[in-house]
Amino acid sequence: MKRFLAFVAIGSFFSTVEEFLTVVVLKGDFASYVFTLLILFPVFLTLTYFSSRLIDRLVRGHPAQELVHYFVYGLAGLMIEWFLIGLSPWGDPSAHPLVMLVFQLGMFSFWATVGFAPRLFTQAGEPGRRAGRAILKFYIPYFVVAYIVAFLAPQDMKFISIIGSIVLGYLLLNLFYVKYFSGSFARGG
Repeated sequence: MKRFLAFVAIGSFFSTVEEFLTVVVLKGDFASYVFTLLILFPVFLTLTYFSSRLIDRLVRGHPAQELVHYFVYGLAGLMIEWFLIGLSPWGDPSAHPLVMLVFQLGMFSFWATVGFAPRLFTQAGEPGRRAGRAILKFYIPYFVVAYIVAFLAPQDMKFISIIGSIVLGYLLLNLFYVKYFSGSFARGG
């Protein structure tokens, strides 16, 4: 139970940092933020926690075991974005394809982080702890700066500065995951 609660708390931390910026600061919708904080992400993280046990049984001992978790929950999150929230790549045909690709990769990275970071932080073993420390050393200062930029940006620049900093921040987290995954492959699983 303790590990489950830690899992949900860690995933909620990584999700609500972004969610506050997009839902409260950009949209001014505090009620939706409370819904995502108390319902959406805890439900997603509960499903993630218990379904990850199934994934572990299916790929236990395979060098790509951790990578499978990362991709499954990144893709699951994209399905939420596309089919529940409406932020699909085909939703705005006038969007520049490269901008849409970067945006979609950023959303994938966000959801992969929400679903995978708690696993990384709650694992026993030095590789997970080392990766977790490195992620926090980047994540906390980066998003403190992102919040400062969000609150200081002129109104006509808020959207691009907030969305741009969020997408960039979650894309950069992939560097830490790649390092962790390459170590996982070297360790043989």
